[in-house]
Amino acid sequence: MLVQSFVLIVHVAVGLLLIGLVLLQRGKGADAGAGFGAGASGTVFGSRG
Repeated sequence: MLVQSFVLIVHVAVGLLLIGLVLLQRGKGADAGAGFGAGASGTVFGSRG
C-alpha cells in the first residue's frame, strides 16, 4: 500500500511538471493564434502569395 501511494504521488508530480514545462515554452509562433493551430495552417496547406 505504501509503495503504491509513493508511485502514484511521483507519477502525478512528474505529470504536472511536464505539463508546466510544455506550457512555459515559447517557440517561434508563441502568439495566441499559433497556440490554437492557426499559425500552422500556412505550413500544412501551403502559402499563398
